[in-house]
Formats: sequence, structure tokens, C-alpha cells
Amino acid sequence: MIIDPQHHNGVGDENKNKMNKLNYHVAARLALAGIIIVLLHLVIACAEVFAEVPRTASQITIIGNRLMVALRQEDGVLPAARPYIIKGLSWAAATKAPHYGPNPYAPEEEVSYGFFFNWPGREPQGHELFCYWFALQYKKYYAADIPLMKKMNVNTVRVYSDFGEEGESDLRILDELYKHGIMVIMTVAASKKDLENNRYLEVVNMYKDHPAILMWSLGNEWNLDRNKYYGYETVSEAALATQNAALKIKEIDTLHPVSSSLGDRFIDEVKQNTIAAILKECPAVDIWGLNIYRGKSFRNLFQQWKELSDKPVYISEFGTDSFNTKEYKCVNEFQAVDCSGIKDEVLQADCIIVLWDELTKNLSAVDKDKICLGGLVHEFNDSLWKAGSYHVNLGGIVDYEDPDQRDCYQKYNTQGFVLIGGHPDDVANEEYFGVVDAQRKPKKIFYVLKEYYEKLKSLEQ
Repeated sequence: MIIDPQHHNGVGDENKNKMNKLNYHVAARLALAGIIIVLLHLVIACAEVFAEVPRTASQITIIGNRLMVALRQEDGVLPAARPYIIKGLSWAAATKAPHYGPNPYAPEEEVSYGFFFNWPGREPQGHELFCYWFALQYKKYYAADIPLMKKMNVNTVRVYSDFGEEGESDLRILDELYKHGIMVIMTVAASKKDLENNRYLEVVNMYKDHPAILMWSLGNEWNLDRNKYYGYETVSEAALATQNAALKIKEIDTLHPVSSSLGDRFIDEVKQNTIAAILKECPAVDIWGLNIYRGKSFRNLFQQWKELSDKPVYISEFGTDSFNTKEYKCVNEFQAVDCSGIKDEVLQADCIIVLWDELTKNLSAVDKDKICLGGLVHEFNDSLWKAGSYHVNLGGIVDYEDPDQRDCYQKYNTQGFVLIGGHPDDVANEEYFGVVDAQRKPKKIFYVLKEYYEKLKSLEQ
């Protein structure tokens, strides 16, 4: 067959033009479809960001040894309550202390922060500045911290203070927690001053209708001699104040349990200091939290509790740090200085998972005859401000005149507490407890717990 090249080329050009037009229309439609998909994603993302969080509480009840939770849905619907496993973290957010900061009573004035020292005539005193700064750190870090917690499959955090009393701006942190499926154990009073000025009642009133609130908490290890709400003379006085505060909270909020967190003091020479005595003095407390550091086992903890109380308990702090101390010197009876060793994320992860395995065997959500509601690994982030701070009983362990140590509240320090048998290396290196470091980089335990908490979901079904 003879083909006329000219005729063939003409037909080819015509077909080519048609194909080009077709390709153009197809490409245009694909581009339009792509734009529509992107816009839909943006709309969905915006809807999630600006979605209204209900201002009606979830339903929290205690049935036997179980914590029953009906989480309020975004449309206001309250589903059937289900047994709840507390699986999460303690969260303080505070990471590095600044050299200077605003005076809480005159924000335009800048005052010395750092170690937050008290001294005669200082106004405000260092402890007031510390409390002010500490609470503000939640606002600074929540946007970064909460998505990481969600990624880790956390469902509960315990915070050591409220988020403030400025209305909607402070509720925003709870809103973000709610959107990420995380409930809150909120400490509403941590000192004698908090308990006696009744500020905690204002806090409860402000937050009680938020669906992210799981329960209220009073104090942290207030039964230990170095604490006692930082003002009471005896543990018995602190217990009476706890009982009175729990009763007052219940007068204004019947929707949430009242809890309180204790240190590990089952045995003491003074009977009134023991947990057994405290339980008798504080019947208004519904749920107890225990901060437990007994090394790589809880040992006989759950049997000890069962012999004292029929109320449910949760582990409000447990775990270990990621610094493996090889050598140290003990000063002032309990402080560890001159600590040398290595970072050891494997040691931290192995210890915590062994403890979680023990804890899982005692979960009331799995077996109604058990007494434990769950646990909170201590803590979310590394805290570089602790060494040298009298506010956490680590004052005096640094040389405040040494230029290399003068600003140690902004960098890692290995000092801590000596606790023989309480940690694999017998030392709590206080600035290394985080599941993420100071820059929010996840450690090994972050990923190990992410997997473990995912497995626990199946036990709640």
C-alpha cells in the first residue's frame, strides 16, 4: 500500500490536535479534582480545629472497684458507661526555667526567676513566682505536647496544677485534650495556702462542666515529712485538711470523684503517719493515687492496699529515669551528687514495661475483683529546672556561685535523690524521667508504651 505522506501528515495533525484537546481537558479535570480534594481536607481540618467542644461533663462513676466512664460526645450525646483503664502519664510541661520573667502582680515588671529563691523582704517571694511560672508552662507547651501524647495512645494525664482562671483561654487546653481523646486528673490544691484560701473551689466551679475532666486530685505525696502541703505541722493536720477539702468539693460538684495522691508510707514509727491512718481520717476521698518507686516490681503493693481499703486505687506515679548512675555521693541523707554514668533508654523502657505487666494483672476493668484502675508513668518530658531547686528538695546540691552551674536550670544535670531499691541504679536522676527529652524528642520508652497502650485497648472492650 502506498501512502501519501502529505495526506497522512495532515490527518495526523488533525488527530494530534484532537488528542491534545482531550489531554488538556483530562488534565484540567484531574487538576480540578485535586484542588477539590485538597479543599475538602482543609475543610475537615478546620472543622476539627474549630469544632465546638461541649460544655457538659462526661459521666464518671465508681461501681465496686471499677471506674465507669461515659465520655460526652461532641454532639452532646452521652453513650453507655464502660469500665475505664487509666493508661497515661504525669504531665508538668515545665522544662527550662528562664533567667527573668514577669512579676505576677505587675506583669510589666521583670524580676529574677532562675532558681526562684526566697529571701527576706522579697516581694513576691520565690515560691510565689515558681507557682506562677509553673502553671504557665502548660500554655506554652500544650500545642506540641498533646499531639505527641495522642500518638503514644495515652488516654489520661495527671497535672500538678490547674490551667488558670481566665475563662475560655484556659479551657482551650482541656479542649485540645478532649479532641485528642485524653482525660485529665486535675490537681486543684497543692499547698496549705491553696487549701485555706478556698481557691480550689473556684477552680472546680470553672472546670467541672468540661467533658475532659476525669477526677479532681488533692496534693501530691502530702503524707511525706518533707511535704505536708508545705505548711502543716503534722501529717494528721494535712489529712484533716484533705478531708475538709474533699467534702467542700462534693458540695459543688457531684459529677466527678475526688482523689488524692500519697507517697509510699505504709509503715512508719508514728502510727498517725501511715496510709492506714490517713484512710480512716479521709473517708470523703473516693479514689486514692499512690506514687510508687520500688524498683522493677510493685512487690506486695496490691495486697497491702486490699488489706486496708475496699476503695479503688491507681498508681499516680511510677517508673524510672533514663540515666544509669554508676557512681554517686549521698549528701543530706537523701540527695545524690557527683553522679556519673550513661544515658540508658533501654534500662528505662525495660523497667517500666515490667511494672506495667504487673499492673495489668491487677486491673479492675479486666477483673472486677481486682482493685487497680490503671497507672501513670512519670513523666511526659524531661525537666531541666529541678537540680538546685529548693521547691523539689534539690536545693543546695549545686554551687550557686560557680559560673558553670549558675544557670543549670536551663541544662541537663545528673543530680537527684538516693532511693535504695527504688530504681535499678538506686538513684532518681530527676531531670531524666521524661518519655520525651527536653526538645520533645521521643525516647525508646515512648514507642514501647505506644505499643503497650494500644494492646490495653482490647482489654477495655
